[in-house]
Amino acid sequence: MKKDNAILIGLGVAVAGFLGYRYYKKKKDKKDTESNAAEETKPTQTTGYPGPNTGPTSFAKKVMELQSFLGVAIDGIPGPQTNGAWARRAPATFAKYGPINSANIDFYVALIKGPANLIL
Repeated sequence: MKKDNAILIGLGVAVAGFLGYRYYKKKKDKKDTESNAAEETKPTQTTGYPGPNTGPTSFAKKVMELQSFLGVAIDGIPGPQTNGAWARRAPATFAKYGPINSANIDFYVALIKGPANLIL
């Protein structure tokens, strides 16, 4: 008889613990989804450091400078229109150094800022 009562008490404690865990977990999940929703609606704050909310990066500014020089649409992205205009303007330089990217952007900007633009 005592053995049967001990088993029933043990099962009761286990079930009560399981139900308590489920209640705690459900409450925590609800709180997390509410906090995530609040974070998504919070406006982003901008800082003085370069990033997606503060304007073009230095690379994009250099590309815009090249695009202005080449007379193409100025968007800060070295796409096919910009690279095509550069290839038409200086085919030997484009063939040697390739399309505009972060590795050669400083060289290309130095070419257009040079005293006589000899290569172009």
